[in-house]
Amino acid sequence: PGHHLQVSTMSELLFLDTEWADVLASELVSIALVSDDGNHTFYGERDPLPAEPGPWVVTVVYPLLERGAAAMPDVLLTKSLRTFLASIPAPVIVYDSPHDRALCQYVLDGMNEPEPEGLAPSIAWLHFDLDAARERWWRDHSEHQPRRHHAAMDALALRGAWLIQQGGQS
Repeated sequence: PGHHLQVSTMSELLFLDTEWADVLASELVSIALVSDDGNHTFYGERDPLPAEPGPWVVTVVYPLLERGAAAMPDVLLTKSLRTFLASIPAPVIVYDSPHDRALCQYVLDGMNEPEPEGLAPSIAWLHFDLDAARERWWRDHSEHQPRRHHAAMDALALRGAWLIQQGGQS
């Protein structure tokens, strides 16, 4: 039996994933959100990237990064995420790792900028342990395995895990 959440019909569930460069999970690399209906997505990468990433990050995460328009200075990453969330009615961010929530909050709070422009939109947070369902999603969608540990793909996998637990198709 899955967890069934009673959410206002005006709410939009957004599935969060982040990638980070250090063992403490304090140096954000990238962040992604995907809505439960798949119609709303956000993806951003830090520019510049953290100065001293761990070896695993260099060999697994960095090669998957998109760079280009996705690579943003911290100020722009904060502004872009806030603008995205402000466009979503009653956003509820679903996360499975406290590190993901902390890093998303860090971006929303302005990433240590002295005076970030504007205010962060009002959001709700929802934590679920979706490890088993997420592994099932990865097994069922092995064609996506080469992009595992790309924040947008991992957010999509989290969304799929949620749908599996809700008894739907992923």
